[in-house]
Amino acid sequence: MNDYLTIQPKLESQKMQGRYITQAHMDSFIKSFSVKTIGKSVESRPIQAIDIGTGPVNILIWSQMHGNESTATKALLDVLCYLEQNPSLLTAFTLKVIPMLNPDGAAAYTRFNANEVDLNRDAIELSQPESKLLIDLYHEFNPDYCFNLHDQRTLFGVNNIACMLSFLSPAADETKKHTIAREKAMGIIGYIQNALQEHIPNQVGRYDDTFNPNCMGDFFTQQGTPTLLFEAGQVGLDYGRIETRKWYGFSILKALECISLKLHMPTTYQDIPEVAKSFVDVLIKNLNVDQTTTDIALQYVEVLKNEKIHFVPIVHKMGELADINGHRTMDFSGENIVFSKKITVGSSAIWLSDLLNLTQYSH
Repeated sequence: MNDYLTIQPKLESQKMQGRYITQAHMDSFIKSFSVKTIGKSVESRPIQAIDIGTGPVNILIWSQMHGNESTATKALLDVLCYLEQNPSLLTAFTLKVIPMLNPDGAAAYTRFNANEVDLNRDAIELSQPESKLLIDLYHEFNPDYCFNLHDQRTLFGVNNIACMLSFLSPAADETKKHTIAREKAMGIIGYIQNALQEHIPNQVGRYDDTFNPNCMGDFFTQQGTPTLLFEAGQVGLDYGRIETRKWYGFSILKALECISLKLHMPTTYQDIPEVAKSFVDVLIKNLNVDQTTTDIALQYVEVLKNEKIHFVPIVHKMGELADINGHRTMDFSGENIVFSKKITVGSSAIWLSDLLNLTQYSH
């Protein structure tokens, strides 16, 4: 698997670029795999599963249960394409992969499904067809491991450094005890962490493990199945998350390698720093507003328009923001800028972005 970083930019799946990835975008690509429609979404879109490998270890993998989290899906498809070219790596595994659990949310580019339900908070009620489908497949397939793939918002950092990837071994109850299943997942994440530190040091985080029985990962851990939560993060101005995608796929392959070689490292997991909401998209320092010097934090809202995602700036916070970092930071010390509009928290900052010549992003 060490050649993945060299091969990844040349994979067929690289044709899928941008943040807006739907079922229609995937159809032409995944037809080369063993694909089966396993159910339908609220709006009757097909939900598909890919079977790959014939080994004794069953792994259930799902992505885009939140429709606007597409980096994970693209990284997963990179991995599938790579494994298709290197079938010997699959002798230990049978993978059942749902590349897009929430096709309605993907089409609308929203976290929720068509009934405005968060599928990752539906493990108990099972009120949605997509949630029922995942649980039914879990019981039918009886996986030895589960990989739960997501994207995270641009807010997260670790030790005041932007967080490219985050992981979690979900708790099985309120005590957060280290069950056998949790220990196995922790060990795999520890193995991934060791590998990533050679390439992206100090850019890996660990999610808070407060137990939530409504979350799918917590539910599967409760059932005794080691479950890994993967999260794609934001670093700098990589709003296409192209670099993140590369290391995300690398992490999935390292997880498979760890399971195959039985090289779990649970103690390393505990050393991974916990993520914190310490970043904003743009931090404007020392801006003179109404004869008062202030800092302004802008956060982008992702808006779907003409099948592209446009990043629209909103005023997130104002004041002395010494404890916040920016993926982009601008310092206006000593400059006097005249404003024609009042700046308020929660308001659109498009006019401010134009005034300060901030780059407008779309992917």
